[in-house]
Amino acid sequence: MPLTTSYLALGSNVGERLEQMRSALKLLGAAGVTIVTESPVYQNRAIGMGVADPFLNAVVEVQTELGPEGLLDVCLAVENKLGRVRTGGWSPRTIDIDVLTFGRTSIDTERLQLPHPRIAERDFVLQPLADIAPELELFRQPIKALLERLPLVELERVAGSLR
Repeated sequence: MPLTTSYLALGSNVGERLEQMRSALKLLGAAGVTIVTESPVYQNRAIGMGVADPFLNAVVEVQTELGPEGLLDVCLAVENKLGRVRTGGWSPRTIDIDVLTFGRTSIDTERLQLPHPRIAERDFVLQPLADIAPELELFRQPIKALLERLPLVELERVAGSLR
């Protein structure tokens, strides 16, 4: 299968957040997912979780021979290996890895929606994505235009990269 470019969002708000994100990149690489570039790391408030520690968030561009479901499976396996506990709702997490895009593929199944349906609502995803792929278009609009519609609330750049 040819290589497909995909973008993944990483987030953590429990424990050694930056180290867990770095560990996730290593585990993704070990599973055959090539990290091409990574955004700066941002800190932001935990949304919809009441009182919870802030998140660190970043976006990485990857290339893989896996299909979209295979990439999702790898992301879920990495989350599990790093102690992610799913509670069925929004809750604190050691690591969260979302598949944002998979080439130009559009998918809408119970298990996977691509492009990720909530990208345009999340400054903590759009800003790091715009940092590494400013010309990327989603929902027939450039990332920059989507970002300009959102206020950047409590989004603070805390590290130049994950490495």
